Amino acid sequence: MSIKTVTPTTPELFGTSPVLPVGDIPAAVNYYCDTLGFALDFVMGEPPSHSSMTRGRVGIQFTNAPSDFSANDYPGWFYFLVDGIDTPYEDYTAKRVTVSRALQSHAHGMREFEVVDCNGFHLRFGQYL
Repeated sequence: MSIKTVTPTTPELFGTSPVLPVGDIPAAVNYYCDTLGFALDFVMGEPPSHSSMTRGRVGIQFTNAPSDFSANDYPGWFYFLVDGIDTPYEDYTAKRVTVSRALQSHAHGMREFEVVDCNGFHLRFGQYL
């Protein structure tokens, strides 16, 4: 593997917006906006076929899932870097969001917690120690 040096002319990545397949786009949008604090960017189609929302510089998009898709079978999780991690943790626990890993500091230099969203996706939040 070669290591590439970043030069001033190299474009810098500044965010990501994963596209998650869900069975009910309006329900997912409502959950992310009302419960997780995201802001709606758009919903496309009638009935809805795609949507996007953001919180800070982080985006999440939803698209219609195939009928046999289950988020519970998804082998990974989505990781969000955050400053002031205690605030979203307290907010989410007050809203009774399903917490699958409580807020804890780890030897690998992160303070983290994980929740499960309304679709079954695991969302992990971390702050550098």
